Amino acid sequence: MVPQLTCHLCGVAIKPGAHYVVRIDVFADAEMPIVDIDGLADADMAKQMQSLLDQMKGMTADELQDDVHRRFEYRLCHACQRRVLANPLGTPRLRREGEN
Repeated sequence: MVPQLTCHLCGVAIKPGAHYVVRIDVFADAEMPIVDIDGLADADMAKQMQSLLDQMKGMTADELQDDVHRRFEYRLCHACQRRVLANPLGTPRLRREGEN
């Protein structure tokens, strides 16, 4: 038996193979900040590490994971796929003066 799929946005039933998959990866920027020799020599690495560990103590595993990487996957019908392509973040559209 083929499992029934529904569009994650509008809830309409969609057939397997007749839908679109949207994946969103949210991850921390991997680019390292610029560090010069003087800054590195002056840095108290033990203090910085302890500060980081103290911040992490009150966080759940999910919160820690969210600070590194999280992936989402959604199944969409054709109409919703078009809407997502037109405005991927769902941000409000700015109206220009004189337009309705």
